[in-house]
Formats: sequence, C-alpha cells, structure tokens
Amino acid sequence: MAEFLKLNEERLNTYGNHRKENREAVVLTVGNDMEAHGYAMPPDIDSRTIRALAYLACQRTGATFLGHLPYSTDSVGDIALNWSPQYIPYAEFVEKVAGSLSHMIGSLGFTPRKVFILIGHGGNRLLPQENERLSKVARAAVESFLPGFADGFDVSGNEAGDTMMRVLAAGGEHAYIMEHSAAAYLGDVDRRKLAVMNRVAQKDPLEALRRWPEIAGLGGYIEFGGNEFDPLREIEGLRFCLEDFKQRRAIIADKKLGNKIVESVMECIVKRIEE
Repeated sequence: MAEFLKLNEERLNTYGNHRKENREAVVLTVGNDMEAHGYAMPPDIDSRTIRALAYLACQRTGATFLGHLPYSTDSVGDIALNWSPQYIPYAEFVEKVAGSLSHMIGSLGFTPRKVFILIGHGGNRLLPQENERLSKVARAAVESFLPGFADGFDVSGNEAGDTMMRVLAAGGEHAYIMEHSAAAYLGDVDRRKLAVMNRVAQKDPLEALRRWPEIAGLGGYIEFGGNEFDPLREIEGLRFCLEDFKQRRAIIADKKLGNKIVESVMECIVKRIEE
C-alpha cells in the first residue's frame, strides 16, 4: 500500500479549526432528568438545557462533549421527592457521579487535559466541593460548576428581566421567568400548555398553584404545604417568585429575554473552558 494512504493521529491532529489541546478539554453535564417545572416544560428541562449549552460551548471552543450524568440531588432533602421523583441523597449522588465519571473517562481514546462538569440543576450545586475527589477518579483536573451570567449581562428596560434579576439577587428561582424564557428560546416550551396555565392563573393564581404546585418558585408547596416545606420558605428568592406570581397572574416565557440568558451563560461557560 502506498505510504500516503496511511493517515496517523499525528497528521490528523493538524486538521480542522481546533487544536489538539482544545479537544483534550472534556465536558460533561449533570442536571435533573425528572423534575416538575410546570405544564409547559418537559420534566427533563434542566438536563436538556445544560446539554444544549454544553454542546454549543464545545462547538465554539473545540472541547470534547463526553456525555451526561443522569443523577440529581437537592439541598432541601427528601421533600424534593414531591416534585423530583428521581431525587437521591447527596452522598449517593456523589458516589454515582464518581462511578460514571471513572467509566466515561476510561472510554476515551486520549488523556484529558481537564474535565469540566456543567451543573444544570440548582439542587446539584454542592458538587464543586467534590472536585478534588473527582479529579483523582478522573486522573485529570476536574472543575464542576454551576454556570452563571457573563460580566456585563444587562436586561435593564425589560420588566420581566428586571424581576428575574431581583429574584436571582434574593437567591433561588424555580419554574419562573428565567427558566421559562431560556426554554422558550431553545424551543422547549409548549405554548398551548403555557396558555392553559396562564388562563387558570389569570382567573385565580391560587388555583394555578394547586394544579401545578411547582411553578413560581415551588409556590404551591410554600403556599399550601405543611411544616415539612419550611426549608423552601427560608429561601427568599422562592418567596419572591410566589408573591410576584400572585400579583402578575401569569408565567412569562420571553424568547428575546431567553436569547440574552442563553448567550450570556454560554459566554460564561466558554470563558471557563478557555481559561
């Protein structure tokens, strides 16, 4: 066989628009594959959103998207089973993440330069404290993080955006303006079901909370739940969502706002990968 017909890795690594070093940055995601976010969004919206962001970030940076870790936990504990039926306690969550990470890294045809785990569910936000342990498992530096907005993010002049920023400043949002708007931009909001939800809310927001207790910052659990839901009542951002919803009588899913959210979070992720 002619020598020019034999292509080796050294030569192939000179091809294309991304350097070998870029491809050796590996990206995984962890979200929540089964959690209520209201009638208009699928139960795996956290996972769908973070996977979309991860894949787009890999396209921009040349990093390798390795896959998704299908586990989730929650800082409020077992009460999360009421809206997140696949919830597992934190210790079990970490064990499953570590086990899957070891297997997935072992399947690679190269040694990663760095491993990024993008967190798409707020209940998983403690995972970064396990980075040292996960680095030993992966035999490479692991950086898990919950992406935020890039510097300079500005939604001033958009009333819903201003409300969203006040919610986030208070700490905590669930199934309200930010999540619905980002999902709308990514094509994951059923407009017919959103209209059904908003017709009920316009007539009686409390009835909407009875039908879909997870919306507006898990508002139905805060409004109607017993003492076991007090951990939710301690989160100011969730209370803010609830009170705003009772006045607004609607769930906002603004695609233009969603575009700004997605692009800003994307910029944050790309910056972390390229550092």
